[in-house]
Amino acid sequence: MIELDISAPLTIEERGVIDMISTASYEDVSKATGWSRGKIYNLLLRTGARKTENRIRERASDRRRRQMETLAELMGKTVTADVDDYLEALPNDCAQVICTSIPYNVGKTYGDAVNADALPHLLYLAFLIRFSAMASRVLSSGGVLFVQMGSTKDDDGALIPIDTMMFDWLRKAKLTFQSRVIWTAPHGLTPKRRLAERYETALVFSKGEPIFHATPARRPQKQPDKRAYKGPNRGALSGHPLGAWPSNVWDDIGTIGHCHPEKTGHEAQFPLALARRAIQLYSNAGDLVIDPFWGSGTTALAALQTGRAFSGCDLFYQDMREKRLANATPDLVSALPGVSDATIAVWQAEARRIDVAANVIAHPLQRSQSII
Repeated sequence: MIELDISAPLTIEERGVIDMISTASYEDVSKATGWSRGKIYNLLLRTGARKTENRIRERASDRRRRQMETLAELMGKTVTADVDDYLEALPNDCAQVICTSIPYNVGKTYGDAVNADALPHLLYLAFLIRFSAMASRVLSSGGVLFVQMGSTKDDDGALIPIDTMMFDWLRKAKLTFQSRVIWTAPHGLTPKRRLAERYETALVFSKGEPIFHATPARRPQKQPDKRAYKGPNRGALSGHPLGAWPSNVWDDIGTIGHCHPEKTGHEAQFPLALARRAIQLYSNAGDLVIDPFWGSGTTALAALQTGRAFSGCDLFYQDMREKRLANATPDLVSALPGVSDATIAVWQAEARRIDVAANVIAHPLQRSQSII
């Protein structure tokens, strides 16, 4: 059945032409009606009834159905797949959060692929552009891309921050800039003729107005007993009982060194706390979180612990991920990182007993008797 896109009623003759074209060629319809091929084409163009358009609609419907089936199969799994193949297999608007750390293209050896992280600079840029476009397609309305990154080098060895390469392309992908998170690192390599690198960044872009939960990223107030000095709340505690509003500088999350308890053997592992914070900030329990560069499975572990659905892929480290996730369980309590012993003491000291008169509620039997 052909779906018509028209603003004015069709004549009986025009409807007849449209019905005929669904099973006959332009030439056959022209001979039967005396209409020219151009007149037939213009009618079909005006009404959206061209055969190619119907085939496109049918293909789009089939593709959506296939993608939804694929997503159902990939939920709760970390599969071995190429990032392009994986993202292409997902339906539009399906993920609340894409939380990942992309390859830096600095020559690291991932798995048994010696040159996987050593693309010519122009091809690496094309890879970043394509990822930006595909991530935008997969994110749901209100979804967030949280992508952690450092620096790369061009073909001449010049150092380039990756976020400067991606920023404009993410905007061109119709995503909205939210934050540039600075993740500080206390230790690292010491170069000879420039300042030591002691931070990396994470770009946060959203598809429309994002979900945002401040509490999982709050920090303890530096002065929990600080009070307002003017206005209607003068003398009252001015801080939030659950901690200070979170900022874009995350200096309380360390790196994964060789002796770190989270260390798995992956070449470029990022901390579980980083993924957990991003996921809790920008999603609700039950939402889908994906990571198309799973690596050791950090994002999957964070999603599982915080009660989110997850899916993702990587070409390597499948055994490592499965081992890491084998005994993982959802959290049974919700941590409040902005609440400290000092905060509790200050707010408990402010607590005052308030007595409120109870409303008298009649017993159901009494209510029925009063009605009688």
